[in-house]
Amino acid sequence: MSRINFKIGFGYAFIHFSMEVLCFFFLYRIFSGGEAWWSIAMIYDTLAFAGQVPVGSFCEKHPQFKPGILGAVLLIVGAAVGLAAAESVIEVGTLAGLSTGGTAGTVTDSSLISKLLVDTIGPDAAGSFSAIAAIAGFVILSIGNAFLHISGALATLRASRGRLSETGIFVGGGAFGVITGRLLGSGNGPVWIPFVLMAVAFVLIIIIDRYPLSFRDFPCDHNVAADRPIEVIIIVLAAVVAIRSYIGNGIPMQWKQTVFETIMLYVAMGAGKMAGGVLADLFGTRRVGVISCIAAVPFLLLGNSIMWVSLIGIFLFSMTMSIALGGIVSVLKTNPGVAFGITTFALFLGSLPIFFVPMPKGIIMNILLALLSLLSAGGIYITTKNS
Repeated sequence: MSRINFKIGFGYAFIHFSMEVLCFFFLYRIFSGGEAWWSIAMIYDTLAFAGQVPVGSFCEKHPQFKPGILGAVLLIVGAAVGLAAAESVIEVGTLAGLSTGGTAGTVTDSSLISKLLVDTIGPDAAGSFSAIAAIAGFVILSIGNAFLHISGALATLRASRGRLSETGIFVGGGAFGVITGRLLGSGNGPVWIPFVLMAVAFVLIIIIDRYPLSFRDFPCDHNVAADRPIEVIIIVLAAVVAIRSYIGNGIPMQWKQTVFETIMLYVAMGAGKMAGGVLADLFGTRRVGVISCIAAVPFLLLGNSIMWVSLIGIFLFSMTMSIALGGIVSVLKTNPGVAFGITTFALFLGSLPIFFVPMPKGIIMNILLALLSLLSAGGIYITTKNS
């Protein structure tokens, strides 16, 4: 295996981390706990994840376009607009119960804009204006997330020269950002922290974009897909990603009660994604993918009340993300943005059932998790090769 391009891999891992810190700080500071939380979460997933297929296609058709710079600007602007609007009233959920408490027209003593709106238009205007501005910021932020994801995918996939390590490292960085943003946003974390991180990430994006290696002049070199029809490779591996997303929402974890335990959950997820790409490069894509899926089953099922046992299973099962992406991009060498978008769209599809149908409980859930894990192992076996 040729030398891993750590500059690109960990550079975009930090960018991914910073992006998720800002996004989840925004979501948890403004919307968490409200009646519309699940609707907000589904809209966010739709814009940020399902939107990556068209964004990836657009970027490939316009190779001079810089999705990273646009994505970072949209993230910063959207978060700033939304958070500023939220600060203009005691609670942003003045119209639709977007957050707990608060009434329309309630203003803070320091909000000049809200006071002017109340004085000139009426007592409901301040709350209405703030709610609309918060939603506008939320949409802008979510779209920016999609563009920045695709930027990282294009950079790491094309710079990796056929390896999975760089993209696995990039993808894994997001899990650390999600938990950091959640903790800052749901507590009393200062607003400046996610913006400083994103400002540093913005500078890093510009530096990487000027890296001597051109990401636009050649197709990807990945060659880990088995000799099967392209449609089979894409559908089966997208299904593996969707299953991972569904299982990720249904793993039995009675042990997850404290902040530390929640942090460890996301650390296991992020580390597993990073390790999946590196180990696949070292020991073979099929071997690592199949073994990780099968080996994860007993740890997932037996770790319901034992954190360290469960974390091993989560670590193992998280390895499949970069492996599935490697198989798809192997048959879409000139379309790495679309390939990455397919995996994130599959993540979105896998999460959808959770919004509408609760996971089964007890023995039925255990059987379902085991069966889906084994199906994932089979899917990886038939669509990849040990290379």
